[in-house]
Amino acid sequence: MLPDQTAIAAAVRGTRWHQVSVVPSTGSTNADLADGVRAGDEPGRVLIADVQTAGRGRHLRPWSAPAGTQLSISVTVGVPAAAAPRAGWLSLVTGVAAVAAVREVTGVRAGLKWPNDVLLEAEPGKRGGKTAGILSELATGPDGALVAVIGTGLNTTLAAADVPVETATSLQLAGADDPDRTALAIAYLRHLDAGLTAWTDDPAAARAEYLAACVTVGQAVTVSLPVDEVLRGTAVDVDVEGRIVVEDETGSRHVLSAGDVTHLRPA
Repeated sequence: MLPDQTAIAAAVRGTRWHQVSVVPSTGSTNADLADGVRAGDEPGRVLIADVQTAGRGRHLRPWSAPAGTQLSISVTVGVPAAAAPRAGWLSLVTGVAAVAAVREVTGVRAGLKWPNDVLLEAEPGKRGGKTAGILSELATGPDGALVAVIGTGLNTTLAAADVPVETATSLQLAGADDPDRTALAIAYLRHLDAGLTAWTDDPAAARAEYLAACVTVGQAVTVSLPVDEVLRGTAVDVDVEGRIVVEDETGSRHVLSAGDVTHLRPA
């Protein structure tokens, strides 16, 4: 069963989300909304697809799942000129909203691996790991206005045989009993609306919420960098620009953006 478009639209009435569409299939929800931005669509659109045939993650990695097993949802967000220098925070704020929705709807313990991978802490005998990825892109409208297109793919009932890598999981595999995609979409959109307001009005509060959800800070990590370089140390902070701060064994601190990092994992 598809997520309930009518119920979602009614539940988010009064937020920035003025148009909600649910479709059985599309190539990429992000690509569809980006095309709409360039054609003049106003920000505040939500597009949910049961199946994406050309979904993408970071570094153009394919992101797909069988029908009915994932919440694939993209939104468009206007980027005010004053907030443009902080646009890198958009995907981090989105990760916080995804974690909050998972906790609220399913009760599964969730956190963020920097920058925005949603990780689940499984019940005994269940499967933890990454259950969601987030891709934030920028598009420009005909009037020159900057709009972010943010896509989230949240594995809900993906079976063990269908997970793309060993480190991936789904809400059901982690112990959630029949996760409701309609309820998850509603909670996610409400939390994202609030998080985006903090992003523009109170960046310090948005950063504090991120740090509270981030499980990377405080961990010993191994960071794969371009040109086959490896950095080992402890993640000690996420700075005001959303960059991870890693302190190596000599005490030197390295500040890395998502674009600098090929892979980050616990040491």
